[in-house]
Amino acid sequence: MKKIVTCFCMLFVVIINCYGQKKDALWNEIEVLTTKMYQDTISFENLKADVQQYLKKAQKSQRKLLIGRAYYILGYKSPDFDTRISYLDSAVFYTKDLKKSSNFPMLAYIAKGSTLQERRDYQEALDNYLMAESKAKLHANDSYKFDIKYNIASLKRVLGNYKEAEILFKECIAYQESFEKMYVVGYLYTLLQLSSVYYESGQVVKCTAINKKGVSIALQHNLQDLFYFFVVNEGINLNIKGDYETAIDSIEKATPHLSKPSKVVSDFYLAKSYYAIGKKEKALTYFKSIDSVFTRTNDLWPPLRESYEYLIKDAKAKGNLKLQLRYTNQLLKVDSIIHTDYKSLSHTITNKYDNLELTANRDALIRSLKKQKAQAVEEKNWVIEISICITLVLLLGVVYYYQSKRKYKKYKKLYDAIIEKPNSSIEEEIKVQNTKTIKVPMDIDDTVVQEVLTQLNVFEKDHLYLENQISLSDVAKIVNTNSKYLSKIINSHKKKNFTTYVNDLRIDYLIDRIRHDPVYKKYTINAIALEGGFSNPQTFYRLFKQRTGLKPGYFIKKVRENQQKD
Repeated sequence: MKKIVTCFCMLFVVIINCYGQKKDALWNEIEVLTTKMYQDTISFENLKADVQQYLKKAQKSQRKLLIGRAYYILGYKSPDFDTRISYLDSAVFYTKDLKKSSNFPMLAYIAKGSTLQERRDYQEALDNYLMAESKAKLHANDSYKFDIKYNIASLKRVLGNYKEAEILFKECIAYQESFEKMYVVGYLYTLLQLSSVYYESGQVVKCTAINKKGVSIALQHNLQDLFYFFVVNEGINLNIKGDYETAIDSIEKATPHLSKPSKVVSDFYLAKSYYAIGKKEKALTYFKSIDSVFTRTNDLWPPLRESYEYLIKDAKAKGNLKLQLRYTNQLLKVDSIIHTDYKSLSHTITNKYDNLELTANRDALIRSLKKQKAQAVEEKNWVIEISICITLVLLLGVVYYYQSKRKYKKYKKLYDAIIEKPNSSIEEEIKVQNTKTIKVPMDIDDTVVQEVLTQLNVFEKDHLYLENQISLSDVAKIVNTNSKYLSKIINSHKKKNFTTYVNDLRIDYLIDRIRHDPVYKKYTINAIALEGGFSNPQTFYRLFKQRTGLKPGYFIKKVRENQQKD
């Protein structure tokens, strides 16, 4: 992952020089902000304040590229995952239709892909990389195209798509070799990735050839860290070949020079090599260190799950039921994470040790341990307690089932009511409402009322209500009247106060966008709220539910499902 992030960061170093447009004050200011984006000494909050001030000016200028770049800076710097995605979505939104920009929205797609890959949302990450790749191809941007290809290849390696990863890494290597003066560090990292693909897919001869090449180039350029990476990769490859003694020698030489994530992998193959030559207790020390890492981080590279099979086997041989149960539970937990985060690998990784068998073994261990405690607790009490638990679970299950069913019907009815509305625009619905004969307050002239209603119609059709923090006095200026008159007319003719009137227009607008604009269905709740003029996502969430009876997330999900069926 760190290699991917390193590559990802390198993509942005050249951003300032990527545009050939005429320089002006706004353009110069965005370049200064871009420079600040890379400075670790500047906090996100400080940079955010500057960018938000800039956004106000950029939005007045209506220059989408500058607006998109500003959101991109916020997305790049934001430490929070959801906020980062929201900002990057906005960057894509403002730059997606630009024809002359060679780097946007491509850079926003790359950043979003890297963020999603970090969170193991691999399919979404791949989709964003592919979008970035299509933009790079469109503008014949070979440098970015191959950087993106590298990211896609590393992602496919993570997912176990070794053949596809091999092809892509080879294309990257060929591209890097085409330069008279090659970037050696980047080239070696690509070779290292291909080496890993080879040993992970059992192509040991190809792996050795790549490792020899990598070692030679790393020594030639005095790149010690990369040299040791190739040494440990060859040690792992030797383990797979069955040359365990040599594998131990190579891995132990390189391990002290590795980072912690890489050391976990080298420890695994070191343990397997020691186990294979009969030094089981030494091997178990390494397997236990892998268990400690998983316990601390709740994360484990899928192939390393095999460590628990060795630990379970050893605990069983020693008759230690407690340890056997603990390692079994750990393995089930690992498999649960693999199933969630590495879906395409789930079957391949776990088919050697069926989870049904694991669960059965765990249950048997629990029963055995309970028998050992039978002297402390009478069997009758256990039966009663277990029976009560099962009964409560069943009762809760029944209650939950009927409540869920009732809630589902209610939500479906509300959703259908929204969807089955005539597909007329919000503006047309408002126009119909405005034709109702309503008694006008005596202190306002009829002519003034009609003029204000006409201006309100324009206000609604032009979606001016989407302006963030728009006030009664703001709208009064737009429709050429005073706040007092406007408030009375809205209360009389719209049957609601000003705040409710504006918020209802915004919610109706967003419902229409979610239904008919594919882009909105990809947005986060935060991004949709911002597009609708709500500065606070919680306010949008509350008002949406208040107006429709549905949660925004439920409504978006149902729209997606129904459109997929169609």
